[in-house]
Amino acid sequence: MSRTHDWLNLVEVSGPFLAEQVLNKTLPDGLDTLQQGVAPRLRSAYNEWRDAVDTHDRDINDLHAAWLDEVLFGVLEYDDRCLKRGQELPVGLTVALPEHGVGLSPDMVLVNPLKPDEPLLLISKYDPDLDLNKTLKIDGLAATPSERMVTLLRRTGNVLGLVTNGEAWMLIHAPEGDVASYTTWYARMFGQARDTLRAFASLLGIHRFTGPSGEALPSLFQQSLEHQGDVTEALGDQVAKAIEVLMRALDRADQDRRRDFLRDVAPATLYEAGLTLMMRLVFILSAEERGLLLLGDPIYDAHYAISSLRFQLAGTDPAILERRNAAWPRMLATFRLVHGGVDHPDMRLPALGGSLFDPDRFPFLEGRRTGSDWHEDPADPLPIDDRTVLLLLEAIQVLKGRNLSYLALDVEQIGHVYEGLLDQTVGRVDGITLQLKGAAKIGRPLILLNVLESAQGQGSDNLIALLEERTERSASALQNDVSTPPDKEAAARLLTGCRGDTALRDRILPFAHLLASDPWGLPLVHHVGAIVIVHGTDRRESGSHYTPKSLTEKIVEETLNSVVYHGPAEGWDRHDWALKTPAELLDLKICDPAMGSGAFLVQVCRWLADRLVEAWAAEESKGRFIDVEGHVHECLKNVVDPLNQDPAERAVQARRLIAEKCLYGVDMNPLAVELAKLSLWLTTVANGRPFGFLDHNLRSGDSLLGINDLEQLIELDMKPAKSGQLRLFGRTIRKAVEEAMELRSRLREYPIRDIEDVKAMARLDLASRQSLELPKLIADAFVGCVLAEKKATDLNAGIEAIAALSDSAAGSDVGATDALLDVALRDLAKNDPHGKPRRPFHWPLEFPEVFGRENGGFDAIVGNPPFLGGQRITGVKGIAYRDWMLSYLADGRRGSANLVAYFFLRAAQLLREQGGFGLLAVDTISEGDTRQVALEPMLQNGLVIHTAYPSEKWPGSAAVVTSRVHVHNGDWLGEKRISGKLVPHVSAFLSDHEEWSPKRLKENEAAAFQGSIVLGSGFVLNENEAIEMLNSDYGNTEVIFPYINGQEFNSAPDQMSRRWIINFGDWPEERAQKYIQPWEWIEKNVKPGRQKRKSNGEFKQRKPRALKWWQFAEKSVGLYHAIGEGDHFEEHPEKWSLSDRKTGQVMVRAINSKHHTFGFINSKQVIDQTLNAFANYGKYEYALLSSEIHASWYYKHCARLGASAYPRYTQSDVFLTFCQPKINAASRAEIENIGNELYSCRSNFMTNKGCGLTKLFNLENDPDIYDSKICEIRNINVKLTKAVSKVYRWNDFHFDLDFHEVSYLPQNDRIRFTISDEARREVLQRLADLNRKRYQDEVDQGLHGEFETKKKFAKAGKTKAEAKTPTLELDLLELRAPSSNQKKEAILNFLRSRGGRHGKVNIFGAIRMTRSEWFEAIDELISEGHVSRHGEAPQETYSISESDLND
Repeated sequence: MSRTHDWLNLVEVSGPFLAEQVLNKTLPDGLDTLQQGVAPRLRSAYNEWRDAVDTHDRDINDLHAAWLDEVLFGVLEYDDRCLKRGQELPVGLTVALPEHGVGLSPDMVLVNPLKPDEPLLLISKYDPDLDLNKTLKIDGLAATPSERMVTLLRRTGNVLGLVTNGEAWMLIHAPEGDVASYTTWYARMFGQARDTLRAFASLLGIHRFTGPSGEALPSLFQQSLEHQGDVTEALGDQVAKAIEVLMRALDRADQDRRRDFLRDVAPATLYEAGLTLMMRLVFILSAEERGLLLLGDPIYDAHYAISSLRFQLAGTDPAILERRNAAWPRMLATFRLVHGGVDHPDMRLPALGGSLFDPDRFPFLEGRRTGSDWHEDPADPLPIDDRTVLLLLEAIQVLKGRNLSYLALDVEQIGHVYEGLLDQTVGRVDGITLQLKGAAKIGRPLILLNVLESAQGQGSDNLIALLEERTERSASALQNDVSTPPDKEAAARLLTGCRGDTALRDRILPFAHLLASDPWGLPLVHHVGAIVIVHGTDRRESGSHYTPKSLTEKIVEETLNSVVYHGPAEGWDRHDWALKTPAELLDLKICDPAMGSGAFLVQVCRWLADRLVEAWAAEESKGRFIDVEGHVHECLKNVVDPLNQDPAERAVQARRLIAEKCLYGVDMNPLAVELAKLSLWLTTVANGRPFGFLDHNLRSGDSLLGINDLEQLIELDMKPAKSGQLRLFGRTIRKAVEEAMELRSRLREYPIRDIEDVKAMARLDLASRQSLELPKLIADAFVGCVLAEKKATDLNAGIEAIAALSDSAAGSDVGATDALLDVALRDLAKNDPHGKPRRPFHWPLEFPEVFGRENGGFDAIVGNPPFLGGQRITGVKGIAYRDWMLSYLADGRRGSANLVAYFFLRAAQLLREQGGFGLLAVDTISEGDTRQVALEPMLQNGLVIHTAYPSEKWPGSAAVVTSRVHVHNGDWLGEKRISGKLVPHVSAFLSDHEEWSPKRLKENEAAAFQGSIVLGSGFVLNENEAIEMLNSDYGNTEVIFPYINGQEFNSAPDQMSRRWIINFGDWPEERAQKYIQPWEWIEKNVKPGRQKRKSNGEFKQRKPRALKWWQFAEKSVGLYHAIGEGDHFEEHPEKWSLSDRKTGQVMVRAINSKHHTFGFINSKQVIDQTLNAFANYGKYEYALLSSEIHASWYYKHCARLGASAYPRYTQSDVFLTFCQPKINAASRAEIENIGNELYSCRSNFMTNKGCGLTKLFNLENDPDIYDSKICEIRNINVKLTKAVSKVYRWNDFHFDLDFHEVSYLPQNDRIRFTISDEARREVLQRLADLNRKRYQDEVDQGLHGEFETKKKFAKAGKTKAEAKTPTLELDLLELRAPSSNQKKEAILNFLRSRGGRHGKVNIFGAIRMTRSEWFEAIDELISEGHVSRHGEAPQETYSISESDLND
């Protein structure tokens, strides 16, 4: 039997169906064979039923029931033992929906006769031919039959349902917590295409439910989950390749016009045009399938239809297609038709309008110049051949040989396809450029021909090395391509790619096999000025990710319940929840601040529209009347245009109103805004109605950068005093905002009936934007100044200058306006990694009606903000941007927080009182710096986490772990839940009990260090290379050292490295060059990588790393001085001398490790960044930190990088917060002895068995291992735990050291020899209490400088609700911002307590303040004579004056 699945072309699939890999595995011999006679009998029964339906037979009810039984009993082989109905239905399958006042239950249930109480398949039947996807109002519930089944499945805990009207047989798979899928067979096809019937029987037959569990239908769906992204990923790849072909076609057309036509078109605009064209095609295909255009009209089908164009082209000889250019103008004509409509006696189509199809947006696609008008200027379409158009259409209509149905694709899936293309753009090449074959992850490696020729001239090895770097292909494959001469056919194809230039072909021939080819087999040779696709990195680097529908559904419903219903926040029983009125619902304002393709906004639109339809029904039940704009009227005569009574029409109108009035979105990428509009248009498009107007509410900009309070702009102060005194520009801003609010209010009330209404709304939107042009410009200049200036004096001077220019600009001074623009562009580009001005988003100016109303702000915020590790933010965003976030989002709270933390803080700023947000975050949102920067201060300021789903695995196969967090701004008396479980409280740890957030203690400082960050594998030598250099020149021993990393420490029995490294410390170039061999080695192997440059000529690495390429990126000077190896450096800390004790060994721990392992290594080696080193620590500290007491603390406060990753030992969160016991000499000696015993046992075992720490600990934690030495180690561990608990004076509870399953490790490795979970919780609580006390003691001693201040989220004129749950923050902490005098005093205290000279980093790190506050304070102290500065930046140091030292 054939293993192909062509039958899939004849069924409708929406959502993730069974993966082809699973179908092949389950049906290795093809589809099941039907029993003889089944097909003819079914065909006869169908014809009889079909005739009865078409002729309205009076016995239709009986015939309908008989037909359904024929399918269920005759084809699927169900019988009365397994198919239950009526009174035989299993209990628990009737679901009450109190919020809708209805109940749901199936008509039939399939069960296993051996387990009749366990449902296998729920079945609902409907009248013949009733549309299963049409919204129907049945029993008061407006929903489609398929939606009713999904609700029934999820409320009863079942996953499979079958819904039928006799003709359509829809299989629904609705697993809890995941997206539902719908697969529909049509009975008419059972007789026409036998394989559809066989597939139906193969997948829904009784054997698929009662056979082997691995082959049961629910199991097949589960197995398919790991392949669910294949469709969208494959489709995305096809579209990307199609856009690349289109760009080359545009380039050829431009070349034919002597490179003059597209000369003034920016490369980004070209790519945007290509992506938009594909989006246009997708919309038209979707609209044609849904009957929203004119498909079926003879004129439309012959001259405009996109659905049929591919079939017409595919039937033509390819050689003819290559020479014909008819399809491109036809597509352009269709785009015009959709945008402008047509009113002709033979064909009528109302205009849809919208920016998506606007011909003037990309006039060059029509062969028109920029600035021309499509109504007046003639088009001269570019000569894009039909072969290219066919490829474009196949990219979006065919997948793996099967036709795609856009009825079956979710809007979110379409969004996913295109969102993946947002990180690309196009550029122009400066010379002859070859596109090479590359590894899949590389994309499109491009290289200049002269660069290849130069490398070839330096020898084969150089050429292969270059190609390896650029393509990431294997050296052997590259060597084969280079050494194999091209044949005549390849040379001919290359000549075509070279446009007949034989000299150029001959130059490229040696590299012919290295070249990638276009879809028609021609090598890709790009000529000077050619347009090429290049991969951008903005979207990927900023951590933006597409969100699956299964997550958007959950987050949206959980977030909106409390703003749509009265009751959830008040703590009412669900039966008592009261839906808000239609007017209240349409006044809601809901935002996604990082919207991407609009997946969250689409889900909000759907869900909120359903609630609006219910609210209308509730009003009508009270005798009121609804008009088409959703307004409620007491009297029918007041209704000019009544709302359609058809449920489907109502649902569409509700979606349109929600999209136009309630939804707001922002994204950094302007293309994402267009994609979000497309997603919402696909969701809201209605027959005969234009696109809804969305331009006013979907905007592009940086959500985190910009003002969030109008007073900030009026006073030019990020922390405004709200004095009420206004300068001229302040009065101008207020007036402009009031004018914009009035215009946008008129816009919101505008009814959309035809394209002229949309045009009127666009004019209002334009007028609103124009009125705010000057305020936005002033805001840009102000934010740019704050972003760029670090010194308080410079900042104040800059703001004064902006104020003066703003006053002049408000008085219509054009020169002042131009000057403001220059200042803004200059400052907003301050150390931007790409050298471009940033684009702030000024919330009260972009959405004035949201923030200008009483109790301003959004009612709800939803989304999946970008995830970006704290260590990467500076590199991706720039130092100035990072400092902005620290100062004005985190209010000076420092730490390596993930970028998502700042979106949480911004959301808190933007919420109105009693509003709420639901955001998806990395799992670390509740850990370490990210928690301390975001969740903790929010809770301290009265916000409440009412629902959280921590540590959820990302849907599908990606190894990503996330947390969903739902926050309310105000009193919350309702239920609180963690992972669905009722809890009394949700803490910042996303746990159900109060927890102290540990603070870093001064007592642990200067003990732990991270190893050197080398940055360059060229520094590293293998043993033979090192020996050769050492033997050739003994002097090289001064710069070549053993080199150990975390993996070697954990795996080597002797914990010694077999690798060496060249280390020039902090030496200047002149000294390092004296070591000839090592210098030449790194000059060849390190320098090229360190000094790589971006396309704009700037170094890719930070400047110091590029300029001092011979030094490690981070030399860890403090570490080597602390362990007595500081003599290798030229610069030394204060009070260090050559006589300082050399330790000989140093205690280390791998940062990434499967087990909690410490050990000792020789200090005379370079310690890698993957190791933490502990200076001057011996066997006592080894014992203490190896104990279960410290292990418990580590596993609680470590960093985590994913569900399958082991925890990371981070000094800041684990070691610096850990409270070591206060201990006397006798107790110390006892524990030190145990430490010696434990270390000796482990070392001897590793030596004797030849195993490393990881293997040893595997044995220690394996309950099946009873080796005497392993048992001895376990017993020592028991003794150690008791001894350590004794010095903490914890003698009152049992540790129960044994084998336990733990929850804090990856799921496949959770058995450990450790203390019980109950004991662990008690240890953690006691250590937290101890940390709190120690921290308080240090605060009392003035060791922590300034206190952290609490972020004020409240807006002007409002009082925030006080927190109703107690927090464990110190009661002493001041809530007011520290004054300038306090900052100065903190610096003096630091210098006074330590004496000597200290660098800025040390002082700044110990005192919490912003950089601008530091510069202000230190400048004043120096000018007043209290502090002296020594040396020049950035190596300057500071010391206190003698008189202040003695105070």
